[in-house]
Amino acid sequence: MVAFAVLVAAALFATLFPWFPGGIQFAEGSSVDRAILSPRERSYESEVLTEQVREDAAEAVDDVFVLDTDIREQQLRELDRLIAEIEAVRGTDTLSTSAKESQVRAVPGSNLSERGAATAIATSGPTWSALTDEARTSLGRALTGTIRADDVDAARQRAAGLLSALLTSDQHLTVTELVDPLIVPTLVVDQERTNLLRDEARANTLPVRVTYQRGEVVVPPGQPLSAANIEALQEFGIRESGISPSAIAATAVLSALVGAGMAAYLAVARPPALRGTRRLLLFALFLIVPAAVAKFSLPLLLPDLDRHFLAAALPLAAGPMAAAVLLEVGSAIALTVLLAAVVVFVTAYLPAVDSVGEAAQLETVRLGLVVIAASIAGITFTARADRLQRYLVAGMVAAGATALVLLATWFMDADRRLADFLWIGAASLVGGVLAALVAVGSFVLLSRPFGIITRVELMELAQLTHPLLRRLQDEAPGTFQHSILVGNLAERAADRIGADPLLVRVGAYYHDAGKLVAPEFFVENTPAGAPNPHDGLDPLQSTRVIQQHVTGGVEIARRERLPEAVVQFIPQHHGTRLVAYFYRRAAQSDPDIEEDLFRYPGPKPQSRETALVMLADSCEATVRASADRSAGRIREIIDATIKERIEEGQFDECDLSLRDLAIVADSYTSTLTAVFHPRVEYPEPSQRELAARRTVPLPERAGELREAARRSLAPRPSELPQRPVADEDDGDDSLIPPSRERPAPSAPRSGQRELSEDDT
Repeated sequence: MVAFAVLVAAALFATLFPWFPGGIQFAEGSSVDRAILSPRERSYESEVLTEQVREDAAEAVDDVFVLDTDIREQQLRELDRLIAEIEAVRGTDTLSTSAKESQVRAVPGSNLSERGAATAIATSGPTWSALTDEARTSLGRALTGTIRADDVDAARQRAAGLLSALLTSDQHLTVTELVDPLIVPTLVVDQERTNLLRDEARANTLPVRVTYQRGEVVVPPGQPLSAANIEALQEFGIRESGISPSAIAATAVLSALVGAGMAAYLAVARPPALRGTRRLLLFALFLIVPAAVAKFSLPLLLPDLDRHFLAAALPLAAGPMAAAVLLEVGSAIALTVLLAAVVVFVTAYLPAVDSVGEAAQLETVRLGLVVIAASIAGITFTARADRLQRYLVAGMVAAGATALVLLATWFMDADRRLADFLWIGAASLVGGVLAALVAVGSFVLLSRPFGIITRVELMELAQLTHPLLRRLQDEAPGTFQHSILVGNLAERAADRIGADPLLVRVGAYYHDAGKLVAPEFFVENTPAGAPNPHDGLDPLQSTRVIQQHVTGGVEIARRERLPEAVVQFIPQHHGTRLVAYFYRRAAQSDPDIEEDLFRYPGPKPQSRETALVMLADSCEATVRASADRSAGRIREIIDATIKERIEEGQFDECDLSLRDLAIVADSYTSTLTAVFHPRVEYPEPSQRELAARRTVPLPERAGELREAARRSLAPRPSELPQRPVADEDDGDDSLIPPSRERPAPSAPRSGQRELSEDDT
């Protein structure tokens, strides 16, 4: 059970893993194709908008400037450096004038033009000294005051106005080009004080509070999402389609609960229909497949903004309906509960559903109720369906249940309108019909691979026109009549103890199909007075022929493609019993002969159904062979037969209780008493009756015609099997024992005749 629960939980987790097709993604700059509404009234402090407002307030605070007295001295030293490097070039005797001009212009920090550089080189020493003094004086006086960044141009013009009027234009240009780059702002930003003021501005700005009314548009369609939009969606709990740790954790917990629920149901209810690995796998498939359909379909159908109710058209009820046919009703009901829980969970954690407000809650409730109502309604009509038309009826009933659920939730819908009735009817009808079709397709495709037989298939096999039953009627008519009576016996008893009466009847019809291999070796198929075919065989050879009707019957049944559930009646209706008649004959000549040579191969009955056919086969044969068929004697035969099977341990491997056996004994007694009821002999017809009859002369060759007809209906001889078999025949009366003759029918007394079937 633990392994099954783990496997189901793992499969369900993989199926419900929180990734959805066609979902929405929330990212800045992306857009949505439909408006997202506020699901409820909500007021919250927006961190995004508050931060934006506070940043705006901080940016509104101007920088705080202070005078930097060190700037004047730094710039004067920079001027001295430039002058010194220019003078070094001027003093070089090895360079030409043009080379000197190029080197002067290449001095780092120099901004001299060609004209300025030429003046600096061509100027004589005294004149150059005067020019440098002018530059120092002009720069020093320009930097003495406060200069802002936007006052630099004005300061440079001031510095140019301080130069001597005696300077030539070239000399004026040279000094200006030396001084202007060195005139910079003397006021600098006091970053610490500025930051302090801006922090105060931020702190003094109140948080921004956002309020949405229910149904108010949070994100308009087609508009790029902003950080504030995404924050609002998160506040309302509207999720995107991305994979989140919380969704993964929720899915894991639900999967574990469902797996544990299935295991608990198996452990407590112990349903017989879920025994075996294949049945458990089928039970799990009926949950996993509808869960996958819901997981991948609902994101495309919800939220139902157009009010078309298309989610109700999903054939989710098909799984429980098919389970009712292939497994049992209890398992189908358990499956319905688990599937409804899964569908509710999927609907609740769909990202897109959150965006429709309170309607999301209604969608969740609606779908859960639809799954439960449609499934239970469908189960009610499919559990005992024996015709395909019944499945269509089941689909219609499921559609009606779906429509009633939708109608009930429609009255709770604030947006309801009369046009919804058309869509409710259409969606319900489509959902019901699809569920029935899928259920039929499921059990048609899955019944054989999983070793399950459906009632529809059983009804087809129960038709007396089936080719194999036709062969029995033609080739082994006595066996056919015996099988029909065994079927009637076992079917009634099965119904009384709660077994499957239809399966019992069909199994009884085919349990002796192996007698087609050699029908003339069984007494019910040979006419009175015919030679006994066992007279020329020793007991062991006769046993091999009798045992062959089991092994050969299995081969015939499988060749005819009978379901395995029906085939099992052939070997199990004799279990591992002895072919007692021939064993006892053999033991007369060899007391030490092995019993196993005279046993049927088995197995013992594995189900109540095969056990009922074993008992019915023996009881019918023994009662038919008995000369005394009174009600008391019939009951004695049945009780003795049941006791004998219990003592032989033939019921050790099936769940047939003593209480069941008591009910079976009562049922078989009443049925066989009715079958072998006594008849009265009628007096001879009166002269008046004879005179009133119309005389119809028989053909002259009537006797010959009757003989020809008898020969045409006689069973065809079959080749005796060569392969040896083992085990016993329940009814030794079905054999043709050596030197055994049937009692001649008693002649009617004078003036009387026997009551015929027509008379009754």
